[in-house]
Amino acid sequence: MTETAYLDWNGAAPLCEQARTAMIAAMDVVGNPSSVHFGGRQAKGVIDAAREEVAALVDCAPGEVVFTSGATEATNWVLRDPRWSSLFLPAIEHDAVLKAAERSTANKASVSVNRDGMVDTRLLRQFLTAKPDSGALVCVQSANSETGVVQDLRAVVDAAGMVKGRVFTDACQAIGRRDDAGNTFSFAESGVDYAVISAEKFGGPAGVGALITKAGCELKPFILGGGQEMHHRSGTENLIGIAGMGAAAKAARENPADKWTRRMSAYLRTMIETIADDVEEFGRGATRLLNTTCFAVPGWSASTQMMQLDLKGVAVSAGSACSSGKVSESKVLRAMGYDRTLASCAIRASIGPTTTEAEISRFIDVWGAFYRDRAAKARDAAADNNTDKLKGTTHG
Repeated sequence: MTETAYLDWNGAAPLCEQARTAMIAAMDVVGNPSSVHFGGRQAKGVIDAAREEVAALVDCAPGEVVFTSGATEATNWVLRDPRWSSLFLPAIEHDAVLKAAERSTANKASVSVNRDGMVDTRLLRQFLTAKPDSGALVCVQSANSETGVVQDLRAVVDAAGMVKGRVFTDACQAIGRRDDAGNTFSFAESGVDYAVISAEKFGGPAGVGALITKAGCELKPFILGGGQEMHHRSGTENLIGIAGMGAAAKAARENPADKWTRRMSAYLRTMIETIADDVEEFGRGATRLLNTTCFAVPGWSASTQMMQLDLKGVAVSAGSACSSGKVSESKVLRAMGYDRTLASCAIRASIGPTTTEAEISRFIDVWGAFYRDRAAKARDAAADNNTDKLKGTTHG
């Protein structure tokens, strides 16, 4: 059996072989994509081909794809645009969204979610129509990075449309993955106006992403310069990263491994529930990504679990990867109505197409052993306490 297990695909998916090969090939391309000579044309061809693959994966037109340094840049580009007079967003959003919103000059309004982490679209409609604002931007994550809960984007778009507002979605976790209903993210079908994606979430390299913008909703450039990326985003393109992103997009579309991911997730969830009868799994009443399982054992802190598992070569996560090193209560679970005690005990296991059954078994064996040891110590402590009480009664 493997001695390690990587179950943190939502933090970063391993670089797929197709992306690695494409990036190595791109290293031999000499030329600025903006140059008109043969080297420039070759470099531009690599970028154009990658744009086609990303568009095919996301289900949008190639001209709607603008490459960026990642989803965080793209998020700041949208949320900090001066056209917005109000922003509507739930507290379950990624920190990249929440922090960008803080820097926006627009008025901010919090959107409530239910116990399963779903946006309450009925209240959202009431909120939007109470004071109509055509400069409103509603921000809703396509799939939550911690719980895997998938939002009803079409319902959100319909609500925003009542006041002619726009909708932005952080689609990073949804791209290249299916939910337990068998659906995958489609920019065209969702109806949203803006979506941000990150290559590292579907097998591409870190440090490259894209902003997807519906035709007719273009924003002013956030980064000024030479007018690259169809005059939307200046700066010489990251040729090697974009090549890897395009190859990863093609691989995710052609080889999704959905059946395998469903099988491995079912195995993982069944074994967790078999081992721990006091486990709380989050988002069970909502549609979730196949690959994500978020759960907690009351009284067993996430920081303790992560340290124990890491020492045994098992990688999971607690909260967003961008908060690594700061394991604390989950703000997502707090927004869903869970108390601080339970929210501080939640960990997330996320898998992907190349996750092996041996890795799942490694996690189950290690986590299960720690759970049983903890339960045994609790029983011994309770027994000792009862003995002390009996002794006190006898002596009394």
